[in-house]
Amino acid sequence: MEKFLLMVLATALTAILSLSGGFALLLGSKKLAKIVQKFGTYFSILVLFAVVFFDIIPEILEEETLSAVQMVIFMFCGLVFCFIVSFFAGHFHKHGDEHTFHDKKQALAMLIVDSLHTAVDGIVLGTSFVAGLGTGFLTALATTAHEIPQEIGDFSIMLRAKMPVKKIARLQIISGLVLIPSAIVAYFVGDKIEPHLPTLLSFIAGFFLYIALGEIWSIISRVRTRKK
Repeated sequence: MEKFLLMVLATALTAILSLSGGFALLLGSKKLAKIVQKFGTYFSILVLFAVVFFDIIPEILEEETLSAVQMVIFMFCGLVFCFIVSFFAGHFHKHGDEHTFHDKKQALAMLIVDSLHTAVDGIVLGTSFVAGLGTGFLTALATTAHEIPQEIGDFSIMLRAKMPVKKIARLQIISGLVLIPSAIVAYFVGDKIEPHLPTLLSFIAGFFLYIALGEIWSIISRVRTRKK
């Protein structure tokens, strides 16, 4: 029960902190939001790689139920799965000022995609806490580090779409709170399929690698754009 309560607390804090950058933007701290968005991306990449290579992979290998080759295959499957989902979801999760939505329907479509993404994050969080408190808390940190700059981008897109500030805040809070029930469901389901936990952790590692590589690619793309 204590582990479950700690998972819920960590998930709730992750949801709140993830929205903090976006609310800073709404409250007029544009300079602070831009700094967080810029440097938060680099911090996110470091945390994601650290969680994968210094926590999740050692955890998988310690269980000794998967060989290193099997682990890499499942990680690759997780990475490819995330790529396919992102491809069909569209390009709503681009950072910064790369895309401006010209109507509210596009902004709402982005919100739906964002909610689905949040649900996936919740599933990852819940499953990670099944593996252990250390893995769970590190996963919460990685999720927060990734989501803060992402949410700043989402908030700015909705502001440029001329949506009312109160509506943006309400919709983003609802989207962010999706994290909690999805994490709870994953926690209880994950507890029942604990024998397959190394496989699930391999998929999660692939998920994190996809996010980190995507962040790196977005940085490279921005640098190329500036040079043109």
